Amino acid sequence: MRPVLFASPAHPGQLNPLLAIAGELSRRGEPDLWFAAEEDARDRVAATATGSPLRFRSTGDTLLRVDDELYAAMTRGPMTTAGLVALARQIRIPDVADRVRELTLEQIDEIRPGLMVIDMLNLGALDAALASGVPYVLSLPFPPSNIYLSRLPWNYPTPTSGLPRRLGPRQRWANLTFRARLRLALLGALLGPARHRRAQGIGNAFGDPEKYSAAAVAVFGYTVFGLEYPFPAPEHLHLFGPMVPPREPAPGDELTDWLDRQTSVVYACLGTLARLTGPQVRAFAEALSAIGPEHQVLWKLPAAQRHLLPGPLPPHVRVEEWIPSQLDVLAHPNVRAFVCHGGANGFHEGVHFGQPMLLTPFWLDCYDIAARAVDAGVGLALDRPPHVDADEVAGKLYRLLTEDSFRERSRHWGEQSRQAGGVVRAADLVLKLAAAR
Repeated sequence: MRPVLFASPAHPGQLNPLLAIAGELSRRGEPDLWFAAEEDARDRVAATATGSPLRFRSTGDTLLRVDDELYAAMTRGPMTTAGLVALARQIRIPDVADRVRELTLEQIDEIRPGLMVIDMLNLGALDAALASGVPYVLSLPFPPSNIYLSRLPWNYPTPTSGLPRRLGPRQRWANLTFRARLRLALLGALLGPARHRRAQGIGNAFGDPEKYSAAAVAVFGYTVFGLEYPFPAPEHLHLFGPMVPPREPAPGDELTDWLDRQTSVVYACLGTLARLTGPQVRAFAEALSAIGPEHQVLWKLPAAQRHLLPGPLPPHVRVEEWIPSQLDVLAHPNVRAFVCHGGANGFHEGVHFGQPMLLTPFWLDCYDIAARAVDAGVGLALDRPPHVDADEVAGKLYRLLTEDSFRERSRHWGEQSRQAGGVVRAADLVLKLAAAR
């Protein structure tokens, strides 16, 4: 088998699914595994290799930089075009995309991969693979429908709308007008980058995701239909459920011992990108304080945001800057609910372990995932994101903790996700595709 080269931005949302697949191949002892990402990912890639080597190649500085302007655009709320437009521009910044493309071309010349596995936001690597004729798998770490806009019926919720699958008359009209506005906004925003890319000889000048999908030998998604709303998908789209690596029993540590001593724990983690405001932190603090002492709380809150807390919290609320393993926490039998921002990886990990969830979506696909969670019966969502109301959070957490239907539905969809094959099936397919080249 010729080498396999993975290529991803270093942001966990994009990186983690590919690390899980590469790690599974390493665990099996497969040779000639390579991983290209920004320098920030070097240590994580090294830690993933538990068997055969996973050789790292740097693509330099940050590929996907979420600066204040981009974050503000992404967090304006659902049914706004600003977030997707800003992200589309960000991943097409000429200096960055051109650098990644040139570095990837050099890596291809060095490694001679028989197959690449590339995240959708890494346009430079995708363009390099196409220019070199290297077969590739396209990785979609968000709802797969997001890249197939032309395939979606007009009554299908438009990406980032946050609308449910069954639309009322007003929702259908809002969906229709939002989709038209989104298409026009993206077209206008990408004309300039498209001229530059065309001048560079790049065939997919607009960076059209559907064209990258059509040219791929396979497309990987990390969900299942039923959580993702069904749509007319291409035949080479494969859905595996979440990329949860095979797990050994967690070694005893202080956090595990603490979880063992509790009877009911709510785990709150709002992702790596969230920049909570003072009112948001105070609302969460009030709500999480209100559900004790019957329920304990484990709250992952970055150090940079802890100064926003209103003061000392009651003893049942434990705040940590870092959690060694989110998977170990979600798998613990005493954890009874999960408060998350609706990122695709965290949401599907929560479902995998049968956790009822309160989703507090802050940007882009999180609004859509929140709607899917409610429709699937696995959780509840904030009514007016990004506004956080303490009474709403506490009230919905009480429902999740006392109504069995949410846990039953989450366990159902967790079983459906496991039956999709997960990381083992994804790794099997990578090997099959690599061997066929």
